[in-house]
Amino acid sequence: MAKRKTLKWERRPDQRPRELLEAALAVFAQHGYRNTRLDDVAEAAGVTKGAIYHYFDTKEDLLRSVIEHYQTIAFGRADEALLRRDLPPSERLSLLVRKIFSSGETRNRQLLGLLIRGIAHEVPRVHARWLRDGPVRLWTLVADLIEEGKAAGEFRADADSEVAARLLVSGLILQRLWSDDADAVPTLHIDDARLIDAAIELLLASLRRAPS
Repeated sequence: MAKRKTLKWERRPDQRPRELLEAALAVFAQHGYRNTRLDDVAEAAGVTKGAIYHYFDTKEDLLRSVIEHYQTIAFGRADEALLRRDLPPSERLSLLVRKIFSSGETRNRQLLGLLIRGIAHEVPRVHARWLRDGPVRLWTLVADLIEEGKAAGEFRADADSEVAARLLVSGLILQRLWSDDADAVPTLHIDDARLIDAAIELLLASLRRAPS
């Protein structure tokens, strides 16, 4: 009798959810949500299709879980910055932006970019949830830090915290998405460190109080 092949899923049961979500991200990004079959995800993860249904009820449930997984990782890094109460608001704001956008996970970021662009039309419910729990949540955190800086006298009292936060977050996200298309349009590329450093400095410069 031929020996049954041990599936990757069976070899590392403690890593099952993470490996499945990573595989799903890659497959969704490559084929798009509509064209992805759960058999494709199972093959990429080295599991049976039944293993997917053990954790996720539907393909949409799997997609939503992929996005929530990476949002949890990103906002976990954000919490590290927000908890630094020993730092003034400007430094926590700078640290927050760097923690979110300087993750170093280039491949996952590019795949997420492809995924997000596709689901805006394919699964609008999931896209709306990403907007709420991703960009909106992030610029709310940034706006709160700007308000703290205003209360502490570090920032101008007349600064519009919400607009400043929206412009920073949406600008960085959009530039990141465009940069991932640099193979087709090379001038879209910009160095990550340059983009993040300059965006933070421009924001803080616009918020600082004029010297007395």
